[in-house]
Amino acid sequence: MLYYEFKAQIARGDIAPLYRIDGEDKYWAELAYKDLLALSSELDTEVLRDDQNVEDAVYGVQNFPMMAERKIAVVRDRKLKDADVKALERYLASPSPTGVIILYNCDGKVKGERAFTFDTLSEADLVPYIERIAGEMGGSITHSAARKLAAYTEMNMTRVKNELIKMIALGEITDELVESYVEPSYSYRIFDFTDAIARGSYAGAYEVLSSLARNAGEYSPFFTKLTDHIRLMLHTRLAKNVPDADLAQALGVSLYPLQKAKRAAANYTLRQLLTILMKMYSLEQDYKSGNIGVENAMDLAIATAIEARKK
Repeated sequence: MLYYEFKAQIARGDIAPLYRIDGEDKYWAELAYKDLLALSSELDTEVLRDDQNVEDAVYGVQNFPMMAERKIAVVRDRKLKDADVKALERYLASPSPTGVIILYNCDGKVKGERAFTFDTLSEADLVPYIERIAGEMGGSITHSAARKLAAYTEMNMTRVKNELIKMIALGEITDELVESYVEPSYSYRIFDFTDAIARGSYAGAYEVLSSLARNAGEYSPFFTKLTDHIRLMLHTRLAKNVPDADLAQALGVSLYPLQKAKRAAANYTLRQLLTILMKMYSLEQDYKSGNIGVENAMDLAIATAIEARKK
């Protein structure tokens, strides 16, 4: 679900008696949650404590609001019990016309709820939003810079917003400005690194490494994350007919890194990926036991991955 679709429903006055708001991208989920809270006043809004029963939310919204058109009750960050679900479903059979119950970041589904799950946006959806929000902040950003910012931050809108705040006063945000002021995440470097190796580019791989300080403190976590990503690449080849969203959920990863791993894995056979992964395990053991330096281990990993691809 895209946030602007949720926002359009609210703007039309299409308000449900029970909402479930969740998703891996907390930026969008929090915006939606705040939009729902804005439908009422603080005096007519109750956020249940952890020790309160969910039925208290039902009782709360059945009272007539005092300072607003609606009464709101919020249940946050908990796993709903069977009794909770039944109580909410009984309420939905005859809801209060002025009541809104919000289940925010709660496990457990209720029949009749209006659910909005806000996951990480695709680049195609996020880039136009970055361009628009930069304008709303009084600045501007080029299309290519917006794409680079999205990639550097792994589509994390909370970080995008913070980086825009940092750069907006410096004039039009360009590729060069993003490269100068935004620190690429380790994951972004991993994606760039594996893409270079998949192309068979030694120069591209070492260009990524040049952004790391030449010390074990930087190389060691990068090497570990690289091994994890190659393992993810292998999983995408093993699970040929599994939808990306289902596979990401099963593996406990976000959709974006899984899709990046899948694209990189397409350049290898299953046997080649297994060979590379086994070599990564061996090299990691070697440098952690002090048999070789971590920089030498990285050099051998690059050579192994590129040579395996050529066979």
